[in-house]
Amino acid sequence: MNQQRRPKKKRMPTVQKVMITLIVIALLVLATMIIYGISTMSNTQSPNINNQTDNRDPDENENQISRPDPTPRPRPELETGIEHYNPLTGEVMDLGLSRARPIAVVLNNLAEALPLNGVSQADIIYEYPVEGGLTRMLALYQDISGVEKIGSIRSARHYTVQLAHSYDAILVAAGRSPQAQQEVRTLNVPFLNEVEGPLRDVFFRDRNRIPGRRVENLHSVVITGERMMLWLPEYDFRLMHEDDFQQTLHFTQDGTPQNGLTSDETVVRYSSARATTFTYNQTEKLYYVRHANREFIDANDNSQPTFTNVLIINTPVTPIRGDTSGRLNVETTGSGTGYFMSGGKYIEINWMRVDQSFPFLFTQKDGSPLDFGIGKTYICIIPTNQEPTFS
Repeated sequence: MNQQRRPKKKRMPTVQKVMITLIVIALLVLATMIIYGISTMSNTQSPNINNQTDNRDPDENENQISRPDPTPRPRPELETGIEHYNPLTGEVMDLGLSRARPIAVVLNNLAEALPLNGVSQADIIYEYPVEGGLTRMLALYQDISGVEKIGSIRSARHYTVQLAHSYDAILVAAGRSPQAQQEVRTLNVPFLNEVEGPLRDVFFRDRNRIPGRRVENLHSVVITGERMMLWLPEYDFRLMHEDDFQQTLHFTQDGTPQNGLTSDETVVRYSSARATTFTYNQTEKLYYVRHANREFIDANDNSQPTFTNVLIINTPVTPIRGDTSGRLNVETTGSGTGYFMSGGKYIEINWMRVDQSFPFLFTQKDGSPLDFGIGKTYICIIPTNQEPTFS
């Protein structure tokens, strides 16, 4: 019986088989890359310089910030040509500058460090108590670019950090207390610190402030506006306010408080060792300042800084338990009372700061917003057991 032969299957040419295999492998590789890319995008956050954390040991002798490339780049051009207002003074300035984070510089206030540099161009100056019955200052600059020299610069306290944070400012100091170091990390405040560096690109020693050319002199550390503008872009700091940031200061052309009491000279006492006197000039409608009967002078041009507004904040000031250096705790949150002066008159006011994430809110005693006169402001922080003398 004849068996019927099955037809033989045609075999695929070897070249075709190789090509199909290569195509399949390529498709598998492509699919894997797509899946991996999607996974990576979903699990990786874009860099956010406003959410940095610093887990280094505070006793490590390192720079507080990363060392920049030795070749500086100019600061990016800010938006210009749009009329807006300086949030610290109410004066007209470009929108780009008005949305920039201010620079807050800790200034020395010891007699041997005077006169200070750059104080006449500060928009707001805080004077606050430190250990030993003395005071220091925090000078805030919305636009630091044109300031010739600023100093001498001293170390920060934790409440200095809190004050800077209330303005979303970049803090500049020469040293810090242990409490300040912790507060910098907790609040994520951008901090340029000369002592833990030193950062010779931003800071330098002013030879005119060094008796006998002793470089280690504590009163010789200074910066310039030009250096700050040149180097700030090199650091991993956010330079502009977030879109939702709002300053709470209200300004009006004439800040003279209605129904205010008259005072041509006001003495603000911080301790038995320290007092600051404000004298109102009726012609200029501005306040002049004296520290311990010494005129407040800007060493850059020997001018006397003047202020449209003076604010006095009463708050609890207590020694830090266990601090062998006698450092203080100065409350900057919660609420309290104080005084506001402008136009030669003064009224009682209330202040409030809900927590560290909020700026200060100043109101009149009836709860209505406090209107500052357009111009510079000097703010005194004094213990609750101290009262200014008006005359």
